[in-house]
Amino acid sequence: MRFHSWFLLLVFALRWPSLVRAVEPPAPEKLAEVIDARLTAGWAKAGAPRAPLVDDAGFLRRASLDLIGRIPTAAEAREFLSEPGQSASRRARLIHRLVDSGGHTRHMATFWRRTWIPQADTAEFARLADDFEAWVALRLREDVTYDRVVRELLTLDEAAAARPGRLSPIGFFAASESKPENLAANATRALLGVNLDCAQCHNHPFARWTRDQFWQTAAFFASPNPTRDGKSGPPRLTIPNTEKSLAPALLDGTAVNWPDSASPGTGRRLLADWMAAKDNPFFARNAVNRLWAHLYGTALVEPLDDLSGEGSDTGERADLLEELADTFAASGSDLKYMTRAFALTNAYQMAVVGGDEISSDEKMFNKILVRGLTGEQLYDSLRTAAGLPPERDDLGRGQGREARKRFAAQFHVERPVVAERSITQALSMMNGPLTTDLGDPANNPTLAGIVDAPFLDTAGKVDTLFLAVVGRLPRKEESRTAIAYVEDAEGFRGRAFGDLFWALVNTTEFNTNH
Repeated sequence: MRFHSWFLLLVFALRWPSLVRAVEPPAPEKLAEVIDARLTAGWAKAGAPRAPLVDDAGFLRRASLDLIGRIPTAAEAREFLSEPGQSASRRARLIHRLVDSGGHTRHMATFWRRTWIPQADTAEFARLADDFEAWVALRLREDVTYDRVVRELLTLDEAAAARPGRLSPIGFFAASESKPENLAANATRALLGVNLDCAQCHNHPFARWTRDQFWQTAAFFASPNPTRDGKSGPPRLTIPNTEKSLAPALLDGTAVNWPDSASPGTGRRLLADWMAAKDNPFFARNAVNRLWAHLYGTALVEPLDDLSGEGSDTGERADLLEELADTFAASGSDLKYMTRAFALTNAYQMAVVGGDEISSDEKMFNKILVRGLTGEQLYDSLRTAAGLPPERDDLGRGQGREARKRFAAQFHVERPVVAERSITQALSMMNGPLTTDLGDPANNPTLAGIVDAPFLDTAGKVDTLFLAVVGRLPRKEESRTAIAYVEDAEGFRGRAFGDLFWALVNTTEFNTNH
């Protein structure tokens, strides 16, 4: 399509969004332009200034953490920063390369596992994480669309999936103890962004959903009801402490077409068909909203777990989410397509501007929010800075993950955008065994290579250490201070570089995504 045609489509998207909903989704780059135009119009309307674009080193670090879950290596940083061509084209190539990598598959498998079975972050259900993430990673590696992944998740044959050695998402059912009421609450929250939990025990005077609707949804996960003719009909659930029995019913009132005889998985299949349908009012919005929050730090519409609640955002952000959800559905529920588009926007590539330089509601998206790293990001980044590979392969099952899981459990955060560390977490970074071990060149290939490099002077060695840990070259004052510290150490330069490594990994710059 020629430029002027794309320009007209962009104008239509801004003024009459419904006119573009039936059109094939644009290329990720064009969708990014539409998003930027919508946000820019909002900033102009509010009189809000926007932050400048982040520099190339900062963008490489941010994109690497968001898309593959770790910082770039020193070699990756050098290659990207020296790559010829315009900054915008380098960044676009980087985004496509990262999204197509195995690291992206692994990182997003952790993201969706945490969304779908957050219980696995607790000690009681931690055993469920590995196999579930391996299953999600396999489906993402095979480019299975999001709607198909959800259908497979909900329609799982639990008996077959429980056989030893079989890779499956049975952890979703195990985390809910296979109870219909738990499955209903978890499925609607994670897959629709609908919070039914409060309706489980009573009707709340200000809530949209009723107690009957909660138990009608739960009934889809119950066993079929035997009929007098020997067949199986729709299941029924009795509300606890009452004599009221309810059959399955969909939240939007759509009629459910039951077969003449139901099998154990019929209810879940019918619910999955409705949930993952293109015209479901919640499904695509929930997926897009969560993916947006992952990259931008906060969602277009809050709260994440209740898109239909009284407290949900309305207005321009909700309208943008609706349009993006339509585009996501038109793309065939292609997660990589949406990820590319979001990362290609100028809004995603803006700098973090502190103080009063750019002050606004965080929902304006006119600057990037500082986000704390997850435990997994922190562990993988520490090992990457030290020149070690992450302790698991992209699709492996339980191989070398125990140390990573133990470390990550100490740094679990509900909302990384808060960017805070507890005293215990700070002490673990300063004095924990992993950080202590990596301060020794014998355990740190990066340090060993720097100390023994005959072709680098002290300044070059300091430059390499900064690139490896924080993804940039040191500023003049940093360089002078580091060089003086190392050269004063004389015969203990290995220890001195270890001290510098320790100091850098304990900075806010290393511990946050910004």
